[in-house]
Amino acid sequence: MIKTVIALPYEIARTPLAAVDAKLTSRLPEASFPRVAVDRVLGSADRVAGVVLRSRTIAERGAERVERSATTVAASNLEQQAEQAREQARQAAKNARTEAARKRTAAQERAAKGLEEADAAEERGKQEAKKTAAKTAATKKKAADQRAGSKVETVEQKKKRADSAAAAKKKTARSKATTEKDEARTTERKAERARADADRLDDLVDTRKQERQQG
Repeated sequence: MIKTVIALPYEIARTPLAAVDAKLTSRLPEASFPRVAVDRVLGSADRVAGVVLRSRTIAERGAERVERSATTVAASNLEQQAEQAREQARQAAKNARTEAARKRTAAQERAAKGLEEADAAEERGKQEAKKTAAKTAATKKKAADQRAGSKVETVEQKKKRADSAAAAKKKTARSKATTEKDEARTTERKAERARADADRLDDLVDTRKQERQQG
């Protein structure tokens, strides 16, 4: 009874601040700066008054308010960090998709160009082989003695060499295109992992929220 009488003036003195707190509670989010500031002021005042007035009830009320305010601020900060991480993950995924699309397009263009060049090289080889064959046939009789003992490259050998060169160029172009497509797929997989990391962080935030609500 005596403690109640002693604490009464303090309760009366804190009434205006408590009224402000009640108004802010109905109008502002829990983690807003005005509510957090009022919570800290009231909690600190109650905690000090509880010690001075030797009122365990007032002291515990103040400690509980200060702890609740700190928990709210920490949760808000964690949620902001999670949102930033989600935004970074979304941006990373977007950039990865853009880069992958660019690489695919570039690879397709280079592959098409490489095939065109290989076809052109093959056609040039065939034309050169025909010209060589015609020239060889025209000069074969006249140069018979001069060619004795020397190795004459036949038309078929030249054609085979031209075909081999064209085939090698095609193979190189296809191999390069395959490598660049693999790089694009790797970039896409990195983007998927970034989104998965963001989802796991969302789950952590939700779990923390549920723990606070249940606590």
